[in-house]
Amino acid sequence: MTATASELPAGTLPNFFILGAGRCGTTSLVRALRAHPEIFVPEIKEPSFFASSWQWVKNPVTYAELYREAGSARAIGDASHLYLEDPQSAPTLKAFFPEAKFVLVFRHPTDRALALYSMMLEGGYEWLPTFEAALRAEERRYSSSRFRRRCPHSFWNFMYFRSGLFAEQIERYRRHFPSERFLYTTLRRLVESTDEELARVHRFLGVGPRSVREFPRDGTSKGVASIPLAWIERRVLRPLSRRTGGILEPARQRLVRFNRERGSKPTMRDETRRRLDADYERDLERLVELAGIDLRQPADV
Repeated sequence: MTATASELPAGTLPNFFILGAGRCGTTSLVRALRAHPEIFVPEIKEPSFFASSWQWVKNPVTYAELYREAGSARAIGDASHLYLEDPQSAPTLKAFFPEAKFVLVFRHPTDRALALYSMMLEGGYEWLPTFEAALRAEERRYSSSRFRRRCPHSFWNFMYFRSGLFAEQIERYRRHFPSERFLYTTLRRLVESTDEELARVHRFLGVGPRSVREFPRDGTSKGVASIPLAWIERRVLRPLSRRTGGILEPARQRLVRFNRERGSKPTMRDETRRRLDADYERDLERLVELAGIDLRQPADV
């Protein structure tokens, strides 16, 4: 972080944050909330400006300009899941937004870890060919200062197990904000009881009710046919397309579609699931105490 509170331009800024967790339906939730006339979330969904590990938006003026079109919206949001995982984000948000509210969406962390691995494959960031290989690499990556400096995306997006310790992450925030500032839900609740859950979110954000018949699913990861091809797309074609003013963009998008449509969704071994379920058990028990959310029966949706 290089910006200070005094460097942020005066004007309309967020009063609530969707903290994540990543790969738990936050993109779909944002789509549903944007349909409400009293809620504003900018088109750049995850600016991640207040994260120390990775920022999509790095300039304080650019960040403030994201909210220029908020108008008379009563609830103004920033939906950056890295704020939940990044240990520096909670005290930073307390310094900038002491009255903020927070919305959190969860799913079973074992399912979520696999979905995160799949997303990183699709983006061309992960190069290890199996979920098990990525889990084995986590301790080495976590302990490596070189990997932290050189990893091609947020460091925490490579922490497939650690970033699923939801109770531990909530406790960091609860040291800075009172419990009534948090609303917790799950992806399953949002999918199966859409109107009821969104009504809870609307009340929490202080806006009027608005019915939504179906929860919009977005961001479902399906893997890739070729990991090297995904890597080449990210490292070569993506920057080349930007440098050429988008001339190559149609070809780049065709390549991305080709790679994803012919890919298969990553899987995990049965013993991997059993081990992860056991490793998450203590954190999930604490999550029940903190948030009233019980995820101990894996139930992907």
